[in-house]
Amino acid sequence: MKQRLVLLALALAAAGCVSRPKSLGPEAERAALATRPIPAKVANGELFAHSPFRDAVDEAVRAIQAKADRAAGNQVQILDDGDDALLIRIHLIRQASRSICLQTFIWTNDESGRFVMYELIEAAKRGVAVRIIADHFVSDKDPEVVAFLATVHPNLEIKHYRPAASRIRPPWYRTVGDLLLGYRNFNQRMHNKILLVDDVAVITGGRNIENTYFNRSTGMNFRDRDILVVGPAAADARVSFEKFWNCRHVVPSQNLLDVAQVIREGTFRRFTTFADFATNGLCDRENRDASDDAVIRQRFVDQLVRANHVEFVADKPGKNRAIGLYGGGQINQHLAAAMRETESEVIVQSPYFVLGIPSRRFFASLKKANPDLRVVVSTNSFGSTDNIMAYSANYRLRSAYIENLGIESYEFRPYPADLRRIFPAFDDFALRAEEKIQRGEQSRGPFLCIHAKSAVFDGRTAYVGSYNLDPRSANLNTEVGFLVADETVAEQLRATILGDCRPENSWVIAKRRMPLSADRLNGMVEGLMMLSPIDLWPIRNTTSFELIPGKAPVPPGHPDFYANYQEAGEFPGAPEGLSLKQITTHLFKTVGPIAVNIL
Repeated sequence: MKQRLVLLALALAAAGCVSRPKSLGPEAERAALATRPIPAKVANGELFAHSPFRDAVDEAVRAIQAKADRAAGNQVQILDDGDDALLIRIHLIRQASRSICLQTFIWTNDESGRFVMYELIEAAKRGVAVRIIADHFVSDKDPEVVAFLATVHPNLEIKHYRPAASRIRPPWYRTVGDLLLGYRNFNQRMHNKILLVDDVAVITGGRNIENTYFNRSTGMNFRDRDILVVGPAAADARVSFEKFWNCRHVVPSQNLLDVAQVIREGTFRRFTTFADFATNGLCDRENRDASDDAVIRQRFVDQLVRANHVEFVADKPGKNRAIGLYGGGQINQHLAAAMRETESEVIVQSPYFVLGIPSRRFFASLKKANPDLRVVVSTNSFGSTDNIMAYSANYRLRSAYIENLGIESYEFRPYPADLRRIFPAFDDFALRAEEKIQRGEQSRGPFLCIHAKSAVFDGRTAYVGSYNLDPRSANLNTEVGFLVADETVAEQLRATILGDCRPENSWVIAKRRMPLSADRLNGMVEGLMMLSPIDLWPIRNTTSFELIPGKAPVPPGHPDFYANYQEAGEFPGAPEGLSLKQITTHLFKTVGPIAVNIL
């Protein structure tokens, strides 16, 4: 989630449901048939007939038709690169011949968003049933654009999860009223991200549809991660999608009051050609390479790993029926079970690291049962975070993580040593950013921010999905992901996350060395503040450390740690002086206990 959530925190509420609209003609009737699961009459070679994925897809079709174990026979690839993530999405959409199901938390009307939408419209025109569910929270809210998409073709249908006041762009007073009348429903969002093509190939992970997720921003660019699965497990993503498509919380675009009015007036702009969608040259390479078999084979098909066991896990629409902001969900149960079975090591990467009381108790129980269990968390630093509220909660609680739970916490640098490997076009976008800075359009150049949500258990099982390590993902937002029990996949993911934890890429959080054992008294005060609704204590028992040049990296707790590392300050990477962002962090830290469950 992005920092603008702070400004939009009073912007949404629950909505009712409507049934699937009736078919509008023969094309829509054919498309409706395609939304059914793969029938026995689908022959080998019929799906992905002109793609290097054809053999893998044929194998998946046979397994699905034979009703074989969906956890077996899947081929997977972890997608860490933002350019690859966009390229494979376009290729899959172009190969679709029956159906496309897409869920996203954010859809932005920028170059990447328009590029993906253009390809989806083209798929609908060739007879593919295209269905999209977008959460209403921070997706773009232009009634005219939505009116165009709602009427562009009968094969393309869009629904919105929990739109406020039954409008795509509700007035502020309506959303405030909805908030007051339904606080929990207001906060419960659909955080799912999937792209499912022909029920045989699916992508899920952290990426929404926006430039920042695909290495195309002059400001923040996400260090994100998806997983591509080709195989029978993709069919389980379809089951989850159908539950959301038919649930009472989603509303078709044309049923939103302001969109319906624009449709009746009929004056909205129509977009037809690729040029109309104004990708401004940012997607030309992907537009070309998505139809290049050699490129697709080299970058994707040849990288597929045949995984031993693949399981799609997903929360139900609405998450749970618990009173208040608690209750958990399906993802919680699966990840908790995986952690309980872990014997030696849990490696987690999450943009937000906020453990509420139930989560702290859970990790404490793990350590009590297995004192030697190593828990490593890779998350954002003050300089890289996109959500200062969530970072403030982490800042307030991290002494408890380090001292009481023994967690190793590494905070990602906004300009890590691996910057240009992760974001190859950094220098080009830095020049673009400089022009915008000169025009006063932005104040900062491009930088990296972790958005990947992943975990590795004992180097044997990997999770990649949409779940953040915070109370909102645990109790409010619906989440999805894949659990992959395969050592090859798990080791690939483990190496990537630990690479991001290296000293040149992250600061490490550790206990301060205070004179006269003052850390004990300070720790007691911090502990008392954790029980208080207001935290006024200014000193944390932990801070950021960086490796001393020429010294060997060691983990916190190692006898040589303080000889090899030096303090890097409370907010390393921050500008000189007391910035507004630092003041905001201290403010949110102070009132954080009140809001921790919705951060």
